[in-house]
Amino acid sequence: MSEETRMGYQPALDGLRALSVIAVILYHAGIHWIPGGFIGVEVFFVVSGFLITSLLIDEQHVSGKVSLKQFWIRRARRLLPALFTMLVVALVAVTFFAKDSAADFRRDVMPALAYFSNWWQIYFVETPYFAANSLPMLRHLWSLAVEEQWYVLWPIVFTFVLGNKRIPRWISAVVIGLLAAGVMVGTALAFIADNETRINFLYLSTLTRSSGLLLGAALACAWRPWKKAVTKFAKTRSFVSDALALAAFAVLGYIAAFIHAADERLYVGGLAAATVASAVIIAVVVRSGNSLVKKVLSIPLLVEIGRRSYGLYLWHWPIFVVTSARLSSTRLAYALTATVIVNEFVYQFIEVPTRKGAIGNWLRQRQQLSAMRRRLPVVLSAVVAALVGVSSVQLSGIQARDVSVDTGNADVVFVVPTSVPSPASTLANTPATSTTLAKLPRRLLIVGDSQAHAIAINKPSGIEKTFSITDGSIDGCGVYDRGVGIGGATGKFRRNFANCSGFETKWSKTATTSRADVALVVIGAWEVMDLQINSFLFKLNTVPADTIFKTQLQRGIDALRKQNVAVALLEVACMRPVESKGGPVPPLPQRGDDSRTGHLNALMREVAAPENDGVYFVSGPKEWCSDPKVANSLSYRWDGVHVYKPGAKLILESIAPALLQIPVTRTK
Repeated sequence: MSEETRMGYQPALDGLRALSVIAVILYHAGIHWIPGGFIGVEVFFVVSGFLITSLLIDEQHVSGKVSLKQFWIRRARRLLPALFTMLVVALVAVTFFAKDSAADFRRDVMPALAYFSNWWQIYFVETPYFAANSLPMLRHLWSLAVEEQWYVLWPIVFTFVLGNKRIPRWISAVVIGLLAAGVMVGTALAFIADNETRINFLYLSTLTRSSGLLLGAALACAWRPWKKAVTKFAKTRSFVSDALALAAFAVLGYIAAFIHAADERLYVGGLAAATVASAVIIAVVVRSGNSLVKKVLSIPLLVEIGRRSYGLYLWHWPIFVVTSARLSSTRLAYALTATVIVNEFVYQFIEVPTRKGAIGNWLRQRQQLSAMRRRLPVVLSAVVAALVGVSSVQLSGIQARDVSVDTGNADVVFVVPTSVPSPASTLANTPATSTTLAKLPRRLLIVGDSQAHAIAINKPSGIEKTFSITDGSIDGCGVYDRGVGIGGATGKFRRNFANCSGFETKWSKTATTSRADVALVVIGAWEVMDLQINSFLFKLNTVPADTIFKTQLQRGIDALRKQNVAVALLEVACMRPVESKGGPVPPLPQRGDDSRTGHLNALMREVAAPENDGVYFVSGPKEWCSDPKVANSLSYRWDGVHVYKPGAKLILESIAPALLQIPVTRTK
């Protein structure tokens, strides 16, 4: 094959890679104006499909066949050294510095090595990929798993089926293009609004994300403009090409700026549009001759970033996790600087030498090398192996730490109430006469979201004489089991409640197994947000939103009452959210809006009206709203929302008289 018929190196494609990896990094950094920066991954997929298929076509033309062995060796040289290096460094970092990530790292490292991360996250990780309270260090490797699976399977399919010389190239292009279109349509049809499990699959699976790889492959079969220079109407062609490319960039820019990962529009057309737009840009920049878009993407700085895009993608997320980069702009700046420096070192001294065959050259020439140069690689390998061994042993003994557990404050002791105040001051729907203390200890089940969990696990010592507490909380789940919570300072924070489906059944089962006398319902942290169901937005303090809230709350109450358990609805506290390392979500201003929490309390009082027997509204500590020293103290609530032991003590002592006053019907 002559040089004219080879595609050759296309620097503009590296420029496109640079923009894509920058978008992904900004998205992972939590930059609010690019909630759809993840779309850069789709651009990577299309570029990979195009380049790999083009290389296979070129090799087939040159030698008459494709050497699968050599193809896979080249891919291994390109991908494995940087991945292994990152995993070793991450292992050491997790073992000795970022121990909070130890449990996730142990769970995810083997799937990462096997390029199985995407399927692992779909079927074996309980927390959905987009969960706001989950930041596993190796989470980003799902996309590399998709690409590696492609690198294994696609050359085989191409060699023995679509690459057959007797099949015209345009037929292969049509077949592959139809497969890509089929995946796009299938993804759109498979989408189920508010179903987090389904969205998780659609976003992560090799099947649904193969459309970009396939369309890139189809383009490689159909579009090889470098084979023949076009001179007729060259300026007009360049103008039209630039217009198409700019329109395609506008599509990608719109998705990056306005579509979040759980948005229905992403799956019902958004991913398909991004795929087609990426293919259009590639088709434009690989044309012979110059064009404006091609020149811009060929700027040396962009090209050099693109050359390093694989390493930048590998390193940025683990560094973000270790440094808690999303907590402040200063931390983010340090993390970005560290990413560039670490990646440059690995690129210059590991990636590039390995690609050029450094290991093979050393093996062939080792007899002619000096003793030091012969032994140095062996010594370094032994040191790395020892480091991995020691770190692995240490890692196996690190226990996962729940940041909501108060490991101090052992001296926080529950003060047993000696009398029960007048019911009118603490309870709705109670008899008008004071009663004596209930038989102790009263079996108390605490249900609700992570706030309920925080109270249960941080209960003060000595309380067991008064209350036998069972934790029935569900992390991230109040009473909503569908729709998406909308919040954040910019309104772009999303919490999909689909994984909360069946919350009332779990409450009921826990009530049965714990034989609870009273169930304390602790909610509000999620319900203060506006709720979007499909294309409808239910704003708090509107009749439709109020109806949904009361209906959902009643479902949970009914499930508990069927188990003959009295229900106490705890007043939603005035929250003072702050940024905190390890916090499950950013400080949502909706939580700090006292008018929102006050409205929820008014609705819960309605639900606990006198005619609803067995359901009571319990007033919480006034200090959350009236005493800034308590409300803003991080020793009471470590993130302004979730209590530590002093906060749990304050709540439980405040509501104990009311809980003990509630009549119960469950027999002992």
